[in-house]
Amino acid sequence: MNFKKIYKKRVKKISGKLVLFIFRLFPVIGKFSGLPLAGPRLKRMINLDPSELTQSYVLSLQKDVTDRAQQVILPVDMMKQMVIDSSYRAIMTSCLCRTAYECKNFPRSHGCIFIGEAAKAVVNRRLGREASIEESLAHIEKGAELGLVGQAMWVEVEAYIFGFKREAGVAHWLEICFCCPCCCSAFKLINATNQMDIKTRFRSVGWKAELSLENCVQCRKCIETCPVRAIKYDENEIIIQQELCIGCGLCAAKCGKSAIKLKLQTPLQGTIKDYFNNGGLTVKM
Repeated sequence: MNFKKIYKKRVKKISGKLVLFIFRLFPVIGKFSGLPLAGPRLKRMINLDPSELTQSYVLSLQKDVTDRAQQVILPVDMMKQMVIDSSYRAIMTSCLCRTAYECKNFPRSHGCIFIGEAAKAVVNRRLGREASIEESLAHIEKGAELGLVGQAMWVEVEAYIFGFKREAGVAHWLEICFCCPCCCSAFKLINATNQMDIKTRFRSVGWKAELSLENCVQCRKCIETCPVRAIKYDENEIIIQQELCIGCGLCAAKCGKSAIKLKLQTPLQGTIKDYFNNGGLTVKM
């Protein structure tokens, strides 16, 4: 009997359960993040202090929900360019959020893509596999087919979870997530908290949902679909709260009357790397 092999397998199983527990903890922390004494301590637990640099930029994977008249690069193409420009890529074996919440609506097997030299830790820990540019681009296309939401993220606490290289204010990796509205830990965190310094860490790269009142039949499907509760029905009118909208495009994809389109409201900054750099990070990948 190989005790060393059994020990490694058991340690991996225990550490895997711990990671899933941490992901389930995010919305709980969000719920109590506004408490005067406990709130700041809870935010520090997952590196969400105001001084910390965790941030995410939402990139809709749906090509037919944007206003094509604007003639700008599509969000999904910005994501693909991240992959093309990357020095190393690792695809996770499974989505940790969907696994943690035992998702029944979307495949748990469609995991994140980590890019940058530090992402080799994902493969070394046997949490994923190295992927070529072509494989990664196909993975993005599959995420679009599944109706998932794209996010480019840098989550500081993940450096401790996955053993990534750590350096203050520096990103040695970035993460491309394929999020479902039911299980995404980021969406759950946004919905659980009333703290704007947490909510605004997850934002659009420039696109926001806009409603055409002429086409809207007030079926309210968009309200049910929005993963961050940015759409409401008030005084016989559907209202998209622009300050809360993350530009994911799920509402536009769900609308059967084409009453909602994603429109670019702020100029693009160039590449996704520029967003992180302007968000206070130095990206070194």
